[in-house]
Amino acid sequence: MQQLDLQLAGRLVTLRPFTGADITPVYIGWLSDPELMKFSNQRFRSHSAASCRDYLASFQGSDNLFLAITDDGQLVGTMTAYVSKVHQTADIGLLIGSQSQGKGFGKDAWETLMAYLFRSGIRKVTGGTLRCNKAMVRIMESAGMQPDGVRKGQELVYGKPEDILYFARFNSQCSPI
Repeated sequence: MQQLDLQLAGRLVTLRPFTGADITPVYIGWLSDPELMKFSNQRFRSHSAASCRDYLASFQGSDNLFLAITDDGQLVGTMTAYVSKVHQTADIGLLIGSQSQGKGFGKDAWETLMAYLFRSGIRKVTGGTLRCNKAMVRIMESAGMQPDGVRKGQELVYGKPEDILYFARFNSQCSPI
């Protein structure tokens, strides 16, 4: 599914393949920012240009997508889509840089990628987040996703157990079983 010339235009943002040129001090800074990563398991990892290049390389030759979210050509975030062609499903994730939060970029990117995946024949899009990540819960709910499961007390955030909430939306052209 990865297409090097992929350009998806949303209302506010454009999605395109993430490239090595996007691995900048700003991007690495996002991954290293404890406040920005407070709900992500990335907070337990150390990030460098080399580790980011390795992550980018892991998408080559796969059906998965690693996308840059841009606003007027500037990187404002990233998205991933882990695609199972066999099951016609995709699990998507989102990161919006700290300077770009609260502007609607996340919701627009989420809806833009979901629409593309549905047009590409994906029958079900899923996503998950911690219950305490209210912004991400709002994005998924506003994108028409429905609850798809809960893992009670699955992860610790500041020493407190938090639930993981899973959401899903089915392609209206495909009916769920």
